[in-house]
Amino acid sequence: MAARVESARSASEERSQTRSRGAFRPTVGKIVLYGVLAVALAFAILPFIWVIISSLKSSGEIFAAPFSLPKAWHFENFVTAWVDGHFGTYFFNSLAIAVPTVLLILICGSLAGFAFARLKFWGSTIIFYIFLASLAISTNSIMIPLFHMIYNAGLIDSWWGVVIPTVASHMPMASFLMRSFFRSLPGELEDAARIDGCNNFGVYWYVMLPLARGALFGLSIFAFMDSWNGFLLPLLVLRDANIRTIPLGLIVFQGQYLSDYSVLFAGVVISFIPTLVVYFALQRHFEKGIMIGSVKG
Repeated sequence: MAARVESARSASEERSQTRSRGAFRPTVGKIVLYGVLAVALAFAILPFIWVIISSLKSSGEIFAAPFSLPKAWHFENFVTAWVDGHFGTYFFNSLAIAVPTVLLILICGSLAGFAFARLKFWGSTIIFYIFLASLAISTNSIMIPLFHMIYNAGLIDSWWGVVIPTVASHMPMASFLMRSFFRSLPGELEDAARIDGCNNFGVYWYVMLPLARGALFGLSIFAFMDSWNGFLLPLLVLRDANIRTIPLGLIVFQGQYLSDYSVLFAGVVISFIPTLVVYFALQRHFEKGIMIGSVKG
C-alpha cells in the first residue's frame, strides 16, 4: 500500500514538473509576439533617447556624430533654453493652465457621472445620450464660433479662455467614463449610506468618490496630456508672449534657435518631461482608466 502511494506521489510530481517546463517553454507564436513588441518598443523609445542625448551635445557634434554619445556633456543647453529661450515662463504658464483644467475636469466629470449613474430624474437617459453624442463633434470644426464666444466674453489673452473650453470639450468623455465606473459599484453601498442619513451629495462625497480614486487617476492622465499639448486653442486665444504655453513657445523657440539644434533639442526635452513624469507616476492607473466600462456601462 505504501509503495503504491509513493508511486502515485512520484507520478504526480513528475506530471507537475512536466507542466511547469511546458508553461515556460517558448512557442513560435510567443517568440514572434515578443519580437514584434521589442521592435515596436525600440521605435517608440529610441527617438526619445536620441533627442535627450542630442540635447547634451554641441551643434557640431549632432551633425558630425548624430548617433554617438557626447564627448562633453553640455548641460548648459538646458540653462540657455530655460532662461534665454523663456522656456521657464512657458513651462509655468502651461502648468497654470493644465492644473485647473485637470481639477475642473475631474470635479465636473465625476459629478456628472454620478448624477447619470445613480440619480433618477426625468429624461436622464436621453440627456446622457445627447450629451454623449457631442463626442462626434470635433473641437477644431467649431473653432470659429468658439473663438467668437471667447472674444465676446472678454477672455482673449486670458488663461481662462483656454481652460473653460478645454474643460467643456472633455466633459462628454469624462462623464461617460465616470458614469460607467459608478454604475459598476454595488448598490448596497449607496443603500447603506442613505440608511445612515446621507443625502445625494453625501453618497457621492463619502462613498462613491473615495472608491473612484483609480478611475480619477486614469482620467487625469488623459486630461493632463491633452491640456499640456494643446496648440490650436492657445494659438488663437493667447496673443501675449508672456502668457504663451509650451507648444506655442516651442514654435517661437524653434524660429529663434533653428541654427542651434542642441539648445532646440533641450527645449523639446523640457517640453515632454512633465507628461512623462505624470504618466510614470500614474501608469498603474492608466490601464484601469482605459478599461472603465468595458464590462459594465
